[in-house]
Amino acid sequence: MTKSVLFASDLDQTLIYSRRSIIPSLQADTFLSVEQLDNQDISYMSPSALKLLKEISRQILFVPVTTRTKLQYSRVNFQGYGIYPRYAVTSNGGTIIKEGREDKGWEKQVLAGWDYCAEARDLLRRFREISHPSWVLKDSDKLADDLFYYCIVDRSKIPFPELEEFTLWAGKMHWNLSLQGRKLYLIPRHVSKKSAIQYLQEKEGLSTLVAAGDSLLDLELLQKADAAYAPSHGELYLQSQTGGVATKRIDTKGIQFTTTSGISAAEEILQNVVQRILV
Repeated sequence: MTKSVLFASDLDQTLIYSRRSIIPSLQADTFLSVEQLDNQDISYMSPSALKLLKEISRQILFVPVTTRTKLQYSRVNFQGYGIYPRYAVTSNGGTIIKEGREDKGWEKQVLAGWDYCAEARDLLRRFREISHPSWVLKDSDKLADDLFYYCIVDRSKIPFPELEEFTLWAGKMHWNLSLQGRKLYLIPRHVSKKSAIQYLQEKEGLSTLVAAGDSLLDLELLQKADAAYAPSHGELYLQSQTGGVATKRIDTKGIQFTTTSGISAAEEILQNVVQRILV
């Protein structure tokens, strides 16, 4: 590595893409598998994108930062293409993995954060007063790595006035709500991608942050970055145009959206990062 730069990037729908997200006119076999489940290829990158990412990781510190759990992240195979991230941030910032082991210093900070927010059981008790099988898919709810909650929803049937009221209450309890596609997340405020990356910047003494992401869970990280990129197909882009759960649009000033969408956006983002670090 040659520069004092950290590149933090979300994975799904930013760098890596599932088979169903690859448009029909593009053949999955023209891409390279970066994840398998039950011996089936399930996530892909283009050869060009992998080549760019390898060059980036050779020059600066590349940190995958994802809402995936530790187990889900372990399936991602960058190593097979000569890319060896020294750190990874999983569980939406709740866990930092360094060379295969959890960072104990960060773990202590996350544990201390629970002193300032409501317990998950209290939050879920209140949420279940408004959740209903008509819009929350049965048995879809999960407590991920004992850090945050998510469930699968039918957006067309969500009772938005009740959800807005719950969101305001949860905010007072220091929890955030994020609705992305069919997933609704409830995340304690101290568990965030931005906080985890700030910790790594300070630990590694890296002054410049370049970041990429597609969702509202990436927004604070992107707003903090010296250079920020987002694909033009993601929830972040859509809500910057039309508004989201709340009616007002989100602030995306300083975030550069790609001109391409889908799996091609990953290559465009990485090309921008290469140009940035070679300046």
